[in-house]
Amino acid sequence: MKLRSVFAVFALVFLASVAFAQSIETGEFSASPTQEGFSLNTGKGDRVYIETIAFEKGYASPPRVHVFLSGFDAKGDESGTVRLHVSATKVTKTGFTLRVKTWGDGSVGSASGIWMAVGVR
Repeated sequence: MKLRSVFAVFALVFLASVAFAQSIETGEFSASPTQEGFSLNTGKGDRVYIETIAFEKGYASPPRVHVFLSGFDAKGDESGTVRLHVSATKVTKTGFTLRVKTWGDGSVGSASGIWMAVGVR
């Protein structure tokens, strides 16, 4: 059901961008211990994985970037709560910074998803 909702939002944004002559670029991401800087599976407290994403073509102004989580492998804290947040920060005409964050006592073994940039080229 959640996957349908994600695809429904994706389709809606796509149709809206066509109606307003905007350009869409999409991509996938995967964060795991095999990548440099990944520390979501060790320690406690705030831990962040950061990846720089470059657009294939630049935009006339910074686009809106949407990030969708499609899968993860995680172990919750003592209460079983899994804490995971994905976001796009530092969005420019040429790219953005992808942030995957966890906090508390849980552990995230991996996280994957898709991103979508919508703007005018």
